[in-house]
Amino acid sequence: MYYQESATSIENDTIITESKDDSLTPSLTRDSVITYTTDLEDSSVLSSGTDLDHDTVETMAKRKSSVIQQQKQQNVIPFYSRRRFWAICIAFSVILSAIFIPLLFLVIIPNVAQNSVNKSTMDFDAINITNPTNDSFTVSMSGATGGTGPFSAKITFNGPVQIVYKGSVLGTVDLNPILVSHGKGSLGGASNFTIGDYQTFNEFSSQLVKEEFFEWTLQGSANVRTLGININNLNLDKTIKIPGSNNFDTTLLDLKLTENPDKTYSLEALTNVYNPSPIGIEIGDMTTQLKYGQTLISTVTAKNVFIGAKNNYITLTGITAIPLSEQDKSNLITVINGYLSNTPVTTTANIISVVPKNGPVSWLNNAIQGLSLSAVVGNNPNPPKLITNIDLGDGNLKFTPDDPYSPTISSKNAVAGYTLPFNISFKILEIGQKITLATPDNTDIVTVESPEAPVIDTNSQIFLNISETKMQVLDAGKFSDFLLNLTKNKEADVIIHGKTDILTNIDVLGQVPIQGLPFNITTKLQGFDQFNSDGSPPSVGDLTILSGTSSQLYLGIVIILTNPSKYSTSVGQVTFDLFYKENKIGTTVIPDLSVVPGPNPVYVVTILDDPENNDNTKDLFKLLLTQQSVTVNIKGNEKSTNITSLIPAFKAIDIPSTIPPLNKPFLQSAKIVLDDQTAVTNYSTAVVEISNPFETPISIYTMNSTYSFNGTTLGSLEQDIHDNPIFIPGKTVLPRQFPVKMVIDPVLSFTMLRTLALQNNLDVSVLDTLIALSNVTVPGVDVNAKPTQQAIASFDLAKFVTTALANIPLTINTESQVAIGDYFMTLTYKQNIVASTDESILKLIPALATPLISHMVDQTQMIFDSVFIQNIDVASFDTLVSGQILNVGPLPATISFPDGANVYSDNILLGKILTPPVTTDPLSGTAKFNNVSKFIINDIPTFASFSAYSYVAESVNMEISSDNVMITTFGLPIGPVSIKKQVQVDGLNGLKQFTVGGVTLPFTFTINVNNPTRVGIELGKVVYSLSIESEQIATVVSNSVIINPKSVNAVTFQGTLNLTDPVILKSIVSKPPPLLTAQGISVTPPKATGEVAWLSETVKSFTLTAPLDPSILLNGKGPAAPAVPGAPAVPGIPATAT
Repeated sequence: MYYQESATSIENDTIITESKDDSLTPSLTRDSVITYTTDLEDSSVLSSGTDLDHDTVETMAKRKSSVIQQQKQQNVIPFYSRRRFWAICIAFSVILSAIFIPLLFLVIIPNVAQNSVNKSTMDFDAINITNPTNDSFTVSMSGATGGTGPFSAKITFNGPVQIVYKGSVLGTVDLNPILVSHGKGSLGGASNFTIGDYQTFNEFSSQLVKEEFFEWTLQGSANVRTLGININNLNLDKTIKIPGSNNFDTTLLDLKLTENPDKTYSLEALTNVYNPSPIGIEIGDMTTQLKYGQTLISTVTAKNVFIGAKNNYITLTGITAIPLSEQDKSNLITVINGYLSNTPVTTTANIISVVPKNGPVSWLNNAIQGLSLSAVVGNNPNPPKLITNIDLGDGNLKFTPDDPYSPTISSKNAVAGYTLPFNISFKILEIGQKITLATPDNTDIVTVESPEAPVIDTNSQIFLNISETKMQVLDAGKFSDFLLNLTKNKEADVIIHGKTDILTNIDVLGQVPIQGLPFNITTKLQGFDQFNSDGSPPSVGDLTILSGTSSQLYLGIVIILTNPSKYSTSVGQVTFDLFYKENKIGTTVIPDLSVVPGPNPVYVVTILDDPENNDNTKDLFKLLLTQQSVTVNIKGNEKSTNITSLIPAFKAIDIPSTIPPLNKPFLQSAKIVLDDQTAVTNYSTAVVEISNPFETPISIYTMNSTYSFNGTTLGSLEQDIHDNPIFIPGKTVLPRQFPVKMVIDPVLSFTMLRTLALQNNLDVSVLDTLIALSNVTVPGVDVNAKPTQQAIASFDLAKFVTTALANIPLTINTESQVAIGDYFMTLTYKQNIVASTDESILKLIPALATPLISHMVDQTQMIFDSVFIQNIDVASFDTLVSGQILNVGPLPATISFPDGANVYSDNILLGKILTPPVTTDPLSGTAKFNNVSKFIINDIPTFASFSAYSYVAESVNMEISSDNVMITTFGLPIGPVSIKKQVQVDGLNGLKQFTVGGVTLPFTFTINVNNPTRVGIELGKVVYSLSIESEQIATVVSNSVIINPKSVNAVTFQGTLNLTDPVILKSIVSKPPPLLTAQGISVTPPKATGEVAWLSETVKSFTLTAPLDPSILLNGKGPAAPAVPGAPAVPGIPATAT
């Protein structure tokens, strides 16, 4: 073939020529090699020996593209597009293939494969020997191969592989094919191992358990198939290094001892046999002697033992013999102590025999039997927790300023719970310990070491007392924080750890000291919780004032600090700020703060700065002294304590506390005494006992007080005694009397009386009736009350009042100017007190009942059935009055007029009537009377005019009044009350209705006087002059003239009549008959002591006129025919009073 070279040859190729020096050659095979790597050192695989730089290649590509463009522009054909180029390439390739392919398969690949085998690695995780016999055993292997190259391959072994140890063949084993990929493969499967050289194998098995490492050489032939190519009969000669058991590493994990009846111990020990070798051996039953020093602890047996790689947990059981010597006892105690305290004690375990399940195996016996292992007791990662809990009991902490970070602690009834892993006779006799308190983040705070002390052991708990011991603070800041936490909160989380030394008594061993028992317990310690009690702040149990200066008051307070913890503490003197309403009002000092569990009455001195000029302090005092509680806050500060370690704790104290009202009242007793003038002046006497409950004296300069019942003021007291102040020494009671101005009000008084009567279980039905009659409104009164007759009859008003008002609960409000000690201030005080009374309380009844009686009297109405005037004297007369008083109500009473009653007519005083008492009937509501009263004339001429008027009038209006009417009811006089009643009394109406009854001679005649009125009179001797046409014809006299009310009264007159008198004669024959006129001349009452002028004037005004019947005179011995009576008069109006 002929072809023409391109004008641009390789030699002329700028891209090529520029790179000819080092980076690129025109030959496709220059410097190229094919290598095989097995991922081991020096192993290789097909790869390029030339590593082109990426930037260089990119640069070359750009240049080549540029050349091609130039060629296109110059119409030059590229060399690779020319036939000559491709002909040369084909020829070259044929030649190269003919040489390289045989070389690759016959030389290169086998060599590469053998090199990979040689450089590969083998690692075994486990080589477990089971089913051992004298000449073989089963071996189960697991592991991995490495460095086998990047290609997947399968490696098979041509027959058994020989295991060579120190140049001698131990035996042969059939290995399973190995699959590898990406340079790694897995070894596994069970195979039979046939022992070849017994002597060598015995030596190997003995060294296996003792040596740290040993080497095996694996020899044999292997085939490899990879990339579809079989490579046979590769030589296997691989030495591997395998860890030995290195005498194992044995640790006791658990130990159980059970005491037998023969005083031996049954032992069960759980051990961890650590095997660092991957070779595990099935041993079978194993018998071992456990020793410490020269003492045989026990011969133990383990069943079906297999010691594999890593951790092997094997349980050993046996019997511990009774120690025969003191040394044996000591050694056994050492082992027990090491186990309980987890203190490493190295014992020996001599294996005396092994019995595989298929019978004895000589090489195994040679390897194991007689092997002496070191077994560590007390190196347990999870040691037994002998002490399960700790309660420090009733602790007592004492702090001193000189050693603030070394307080002392003592405790009673501390308790530790424990669990013994042994079932043996075990009694703890004494205990000593080193305790460390740590924060939850395991920062140690403080340690306490206590010497051994006797304890009480209950087999699960030990009780002990810890004598006073100094605490050693490890971290001052943490210790202060710890105290702060305990002070503020109910509890604090702590870790208590340390070690305990105990003295025990064990039957077999006697008294055994066990030292260094560890404990580590997370628990909670009770805190002081700001001295709260179940969530309630401290309270104040007592309050007093110790002294007063010119600017301060010193108070003594007993505050109840409840310590909810079980710990007592003593810190000496502390001071706090006292706050009220968020304002500081003073300082509180506790001379010696010592608290025990539970409530603690703590004496506190509080200094108040100028309370009179501090509004908050004045308000506090006012509340306390007016029976109100006050809440204050006791707050700590930087100077609360001089014990450095306690400053943060006390600075954080903020204790709210409730101060109760003053529980020792100023008034110890009170009594109300009334006098005869109380109802008039409204003043009573308060007899009191004033107490000074404070330590310091009190001087009282002014008193402005009120006392009230159920919120209503009953009275007041005002005293200004600057000139003679009341001085009361401390803790002294002083009796005093004060005038009290009372509020005497019926509504108030009846309300109090009724309320207290109900409280004393008294029947108030009668009282309700009386109150209803009084026309006052009292809360709760039954205005429709209907008390029974028995209730009214048995009602004792005096007893009722004295019983109900025997003890009156009062509220005293006082504002006084006082000096407490030397401090002057205004004291506002409030106190509830029960005031007693005596019989003098009855003096209040008139004042209360007067409105009632007055109202009742005003409602009454008087009705007179008859009025008869008798015993007439010069300036007086008696009246026999019969009638009744209506509307007196159900009140049983006697009405009396001590000074009589004035009688008026047309507002003119007529006189005074002295009347006897009138008794009411509560059932009928009336008062009937029929008695004699004396009327004393005020002015005779005036009364004479009234008398004359009354004789001729049909009725007379009068007024009866008195300002001194006494009402006696329920045994008590009430009054005086006023009465004013308008009375209408019948007049005599001239006594116009009369008839002449008969005439006898010498001259005697009878007149029948008809008195229809209710008024009668005893006139006595009456003298009349008879005249006809003004000519006197005779003088007649009637002795003992009585005109009864509502009756016809016969009045007989006697006199001398001269029938020859011309006047008479003329009258006899006169037609019609003349009028006969009778004119009064005089009157002489039978009891009169002199001339009764007023009555004489009335009689003189009497004129009777009637026609003279001559037949009367002619018939001298018989009665004349009666004159036709005139028409009867209209009956008189009954005398009434309203």
